[in-house]
Amino acid sequence: MIPFQLHDMETAPHSSRAIMADMQRHGGDLPNLLRTLAESPVALDAYRQLATLLGGSSLTPIEQQVVYVTAAHTNQCHYCTSPNPMLGDDAQADEVTSAIRRGQRLVDVRLQTLRRFTAAMTEHRGWVPEADVESFLRAGFTRENLLEVITGIALVTLSSYANHVTATPLDHLAA
Repeated sequence: MIPFQLHDMETAPHSSRAIMADMQRHGGDLPNLLRTLAESPVALDAYRQLATLLGGSSLTPIEQQVVYVTAAHTNQCHYCTSPNPMLGDDAQADEVTSAIRRGQRLVDVRLQTLRRFTAAMTEHRGWVPEADVESFLRAGFTRENLLEVITGIALVTLSSYANHVTATPLDHLAA
């Protein structure tokens, strides 16, 4: 594996520093994923923009988490599937993310439908059978939600692929 630097405010390319500073103001310490992405201001900003957009979506925070962890699990991302306090700290969030990591069915039928749909979208690279789309919509999700799931998958794909290539080391923010 070609080593990638874990950047800080002194080693990051100049264009990444403002993005990093903004992210630190809103979230404190930067996880190793973002420190690695700082090598490319475009990649770092793409991650920030997608995360912000997904956070403002019509999906609830727990639904966003189901999309994130399911797509990361499907992508076999070592970093994104590690226990992560940034993904939530309530009992439902812990239960859902743990079940996804262990490959167990989610108790909540709607969240399980979202999980199945997200996994199918990720595995089939968007070419899901029409029956999967219909099942997703019958569960009460909307066409808007469907496109937001794709946005979440884009975010996770960026993260997963970067983590695969750079072998991002786990840190206290992702472990």
